[in-house]
Amino acid sequence: MRPSSFLIAFLTALAAVSPARALERLIDISNDRWVEVSGEGSVTAAPDFARVTVGVTSTGRNAGEAMAANANAANALVSLIKAEGVPPADIQTSDVSISPTFVQSTPGQKTSPAIVGYSVSNNVTVVVRDISRLGALLDKAVGAGANSIYGIGFGHNNPSALLDKARPLAVADARRKAEIYAGAGGARIGRLMVLTEEGGPQEPVAFSRAYAGAAPSPPPIEAGEDRLTVTVTARFELTQ
Repeated sequence: MRPSSFLIAFLTALAAVSPARALERLIDISNDRWVEVSGEGSVTAAPDFARVTVGVTSTGRNAGEAMAANANAANALVSLIKAEGVPPADIQTSDVSISPTFVQSTPGQKTSPAIVGYSVSNNVTVVVRDISRLGALLDKAVGAGANSIYGIGFGHNNPSALLDKARPLAVADARRKAEIYAGAGGARIGRLMVLTEEGGPQEPVAFSRAYAGAAPSPPPIEAGEDRLTVTVTARFELTQ
């Protein structure tokens, strides 16, 4: 292929990619000596709030009876939560369901199972800003009729600010690794060519569902500390 034909083919292929991708390809073509490593940076912080789902399940001989009983129980539960100082903006209905209950079939029975009643569930997700009060709130919620508690998790009001502290640590860790590899190969690292961050914000820790019975004392709730981690991939130029 003549030089002019090669140049035309190269420019045609380059025009088919996005500007960002084209820039990366140009860097790769003009710099064939580089090292690519991953780096990780972490910070720890106590959570600012807790999130928990509480609910009531009621039964009745028919759907209307079950709905009425559940409405009374759910209203009492929400009123209790508000009375404990949780603002309405931090209380959100997360699930409402109604389902029939059937009589157990006897072995060999050929008829369809009969409906003997209905079950209605109403769950609300509550954000508790003062984590030290969470155990007492759950204890009182059970007293107000809650018979299911699940999905306890913790979060931060401003996770981006915490991750910003971890990002320079991640880049520094990547540079440290690159210097080790470059030194082992008899080279030095030069400028940073490409830097990408992997993943996204971490979700709050959640716990499995538990059904509440009589609570003799408030359950202990330990928030501990969360570790927020940033992982980056960095490509450094190699020089002699």
